[in-house]
Amino acid sequence: MIITDVLVVDDDAGVCRIVQRMLSNEQCKVQTTQSVADALGAIEQKAFDAYVIDFKLPDGSGLDVAEGIRSKWGATPIILMSGYDPAAVALRAEKLSISNFLEKPFSREIICEAVKKAVGSSKTAPKVSPVDPPASPPAPGGRSWTRFWQRPAKRPA
Repeated sequence: MIITDVLVVDDDAGVCRIVQRMLSNEQCKVQTTQSVADALGAIEQKAFDAYVIDFKLPDGSGLDVAEGIRSKWGATPIILMSGYDPAAVALRAEKLSISNFLEKPFSREIICEAVKKAVGSSKTAPKVSPVDPPASPPAPGGRSWTRFWQRPAKRPA
C-alpha cells in the first residue's frame, strides 16, 4: 500500500478538516496549514507528493505558496481550490504549472480523483521548469487536454 503525502492549505479550519477526512480515506497522509507563512514553513521542512491550496489566504495568495513549492521542490502536483472564478488567476497559474483547479464546494469524489490523477501523472511526467509551462501535447488516442482555466465552468443544474 502506497501512502500519498499531501499538504492542504486553507484558512478555514473546517475545510481543512473535511479535506483531511476525505483524503485520509484514500491512503493519504494529510498535513494542514492555514496561512501562507505556515505553508511555506511546512514546505521548507519536507516535500509532499501533492499540494491542495486555497487561492485566497489571510496573508497572501495560494499562488504565493505555489511559487515557494516550485522554487524549493520543482515540478510537483499543485491543486488550487477556490470559490472564485479560475479565469482571474489563469495567467499566473499557468506560469506555475498548476495541475488542477477545483471550485468550492466540491465532492469527495472530485478531490480524491484530482489528487490521484495529479500524483499519478507526476510520476510519469518529465520534470519541467517552474517558469516554462508545459505544452499540451495530444494524449494517447489523439485527444488533447484543456487547461482548467480554458474549460467552461460547470454549474449545478
